[in-house]
Amino acid sequence: MSDIILESLNIRKGFGGVVALDNLTFLIARNTITAIIGPNGAGKTTLLNVVSGMHAPDRGTIFLNQKTISGLKPHEITRCGLARTFQTAQIFGNMTVLENVMVGRHVRTRAGILSSALRLPRMRREEPVTCERARFYLEMVGLQDIADKPAASIPIGSQRLLEIARALATEPEILLLDEPAAGLNTQETRQLGTLIRAIKELGITVVIVEHDMELVMDISDEIIVLNYGKRIAEGKPVEIQTNQEVIDVYLGKEE
Repeated sequence: MSDIILESLNIRKGFGGVVALDNLTFLIARNTITAIIGPNGAGKTTLLNVVSGMHAPDRGTIFLNQKTISGLKPHEITRCGLARTFQTAQIFGNMTVLENVMVGRHVRTRAGILSSALRLPRMRREEPVTCERARFYLEMVGLQDIADKPAASIPIGSQRLLEIARALATEPEILLLDEPAAGLNTQETRQLGTLIRAIKELGITVVIVEHDMELVMDISDEIIVLNYGKRIAEGKPVEIQTNQEVIDVYLGKEE
């Protein structure tokens, strides 16, 4: 098996006259934590949207485990082993916390939507396993005690953890996290860092878009820096911290 799990080759994505991704090429190594950073408008979230199938690239190719996934629909990419979260937590507020995670698990079941809606025998046979796995991921993110609460009633920090648990329930090989620390306090951010390391210990590769530089430098194996849709730097945290071009992008060049 290749050590490279995700590859982007010459990806371009534009919106009208704005080029969000400009011939972007990069590699993500298996079982690593890779952070994608850059100033606002650098193309970070657009990149996650293209990789996860939310947007089709104008040109270029994305490979997951050496299989082309660019052009596939989001649920097809999820079945290939890629899951993601969003800047704003996307939860089902009218469902319980547990039910939200069980929804994620359904991409790995054989019952299908019709069987689930009609509660046919296959669905009833699979439901206990789905529930058990959902509870496992809730415990992993620390939400096991509120499993039966309505998802809409829990705090934003817990909603972000819930979305991670639901993504994990799809049993991904690679997990994309889009600004998971946004809105979290210092203690919650530290707990998030511990969780991300635990996810890696499960053998899941993590790609994180994040503005919290303390978190990024603490947990990342590799960092990719974008600016105006181009990759301007890549390396270990210590290398990125001392990269003059990165410093100029974040702090501005001296006149």
